[in-house]
Amino acid sequence: MSSAGGGRRSAQRRSGLNLTIVLAVVLPLASLGALLLVRPSEPSDATRPPASTPLTAATLVCPSALRDAPEVALSTVADGVDGTVTVGLGDDPREVPVAAGKVSTHDDPDAVAVTGADDTAPGLVASRSGGAQAAVVACRPPAAAQWFTGVGAGPSHDSVLELTNPDAGTAVADVTLYGRDGVVDAPRLRGVSVPGGKSVQLDLGSIVPRPDELALEVVTARGRLGASVLDKVDRVGSAPLTQDWLPAQLEPATHNLLLGIAPGGGRRTLAVANPGPDEVRVQVKVVDTESVFAPEGLDEVRVPPQGVVSVPVTAVVDDAVGKGALGIDVTATGPVTATLRSVVDGDVSHAVAGTAYSTATTGLLPEVPAKGPRKADRKVVLTASTSGTVTVLATDADGKQLRSTEVEVEPGRGIEVSVPPGARRVTVTPSRTTVIAAVLTSSSDGASVLPLTAPLTSGLVPDVRPGLP
Repeated sequence: MSSAGGGRRSAQRRSGLNLTIVLAVVLPLASLGALLLVRPSEPSDATRPPASTPLTAATLVCPSALRDAPEVALSTVADGVDGTVTVGLGDDPREVPVAAGKVSTHDDPDAVAVTGADDTAPGLVASRSGGAQAAVVACRPPAAAQWFTGVGAGPSHDSVLELTNPDAGTAVADVTLYGRDGVVDAPRLRGVSVPGGKSVQLDLGSIVPRPDELALEVVTARGRLGASVLDKVDRVGSAPLTQDWLPAQLEPATHNLLLGIAPGGGRRTLAVANPGPDEVRVQVKVVDTESVFAPEGLDEVRVPPQGVVSVPVTAVVDDAVGKGALGIDVTATGPVTATLRSVVDGDVSHAVAGTAYSTATTGLLPEVPAKGPRKADRKVVLTASTSGTVTVLATDADGKQLRSTEVEVEPGRGIEVSVPPGARRVTVTPSRTTVIAAVLTSSSDGASVLPLTAPLTSGLVPDVRPGLP
């Protein structure tokens, strides 16, 4: 009896042990299987591009005028606009009419902000010219960073940097100066404070006098600032100083196309700046109406890290211009900035790296004589990324059409389109392609180059969403 009872208890113990083992093994496996059947949701992209929105406010900054040339020219590329913009700085801006297709003017010798609101904001354009001097500059929106290459700080070649604050609060700029041997120690250019509604002029020849070619990187550390450079070259003998604005380049690039070369013979200097930590090699080619080619007598250029190299290119460029050259192509193994400075018949002008665009753009031009000994020649020079068509429309200040020209374009060659000297407004519209373009005006008084950039017609709104806890 006892033996039988002991057997039953042993069987019960074995049965309890087996059930525990089964549960210990099966439950984790079942849980794992359930987890495998659950598919977690795909993680969503945390970043989204900003959305385009109609532009309701726009500001352009114009530098101080040259002597006896206080005029600011204004217009808009938007259709159906008939309103006003404010021109000036500080507490006393003036209202100036602006209308679609027409060019308005306002006299103010000081640096000014041109501000449009609502209907007058999209497509706002403005410019200054040099009056009797062959000089012109587009008024540009405040930028976070921009470059000026080929500036001077010596007795025969000097440059003045002007910083303009269009807002009420104080703005601050950090200016980095690059020279032949690298970054130049210039404490007075770091943390430059510009009071609200004011402009500050910095004469490089007084701050950092030196003979070599220089480059400026202007970074807005606080607020908004417009930056411009007036480049001055002393003529030989008792002739007066020649000066023109040096257009900015927004950022370094491995491919820089410099369009608009003053005709005639003179002194040509190519300045190339390398902001990177490694040496770069630069190849220079000539752009004409047939092709882009490497000229004889111009070797590869080596630019040291954070250095600026000045290359005399007088013989090569003069020969190329005599054969119809429209610009030069600067290709580098790393991002660089570049400027071609020409001093022809005692007048200075600059060809700088252009910005590609695929929509219509408009440039405002100074008045020049159409007849007489000072008769001017004016043309649009451009290159295209792909085959397509480009329409060049020239109008006078009242919006009257003077000439409309449509040309076929293709990559690998330049195009020039003549514009009547009386044109005050030129619109270049590409189709099925992107272009880089500039307007070259030349006369017995000298030459000026106006790079064309697409005006702002819309704004960007960042995509802001609540984050995960």
